Amino acid sequence: MTPGEFLSTLVSHLDAAGLPYMVVGSVASNAYGEIRTTYDVDIVVDAPWENVQRFVRGLGPDYYVSEEAARAAWDRRRMFNVIHAASGNKADIVCCKDTDYAAVAFERRGLAQALGVEIELCSPEDVILSKLDWGRRSESERQYRDALGVAKAQRSTLDLAYLAHWAEDIGVTDLLNRLLQDAGLKSGGEPK
Repeated sequence: MTPGEFLSTLVSHLDAAGLPYMVVGSVASNAYGEIRTTYDVDIVVDAPWENVQRFVRGLGPDYYVSEEAARAAWDRRRMFNVIHAASGNKADIVCCKDTDYAAVAFERRGLAQALGVEIELCSPEDVILSKLDWGRRSESERQYRDALGVAKAQRSTLDLAYLAHWAEDIGVTDLLNRLLQDAGLKSGGEPK
């Protein structure tokens, strides 16, 4: 099973369970920016437990997923894994956080192509913000490079006011300023 087939199958199961979702992470940054090899899929979901449970139970024997881990993740707004046993393809299913930013980012998702599949994808701005936030917490320069690739590729359409507002809210204003300068979108402290 290719990564695209894996993603397509997961989306079918999410839709069948009535589970609103958005694909984030490296799949999203690849869709909007510079492509790099990625081995897993990150999907944010936002629905009552019953829908998450229906998704988990609907996957069937070809997938490894723990209903207990899914429930704990849902209760704590964390993530759980889904692994396709035969191919080893893995998805991190992230339960949407209960924050203003998470709610806004989820509402801004839209249909786009990734891995040859039409899916609900987070916006380019939200890819940038989430990569900066994750990069800060994990001390990963790769996350910054992913965000920079999106900023460069999407430079003519980025909502800079949105980026500035939510960067302050989530505590990544310094990283956003560096990124905008590195992407050629800011010079001398002012957006171009």
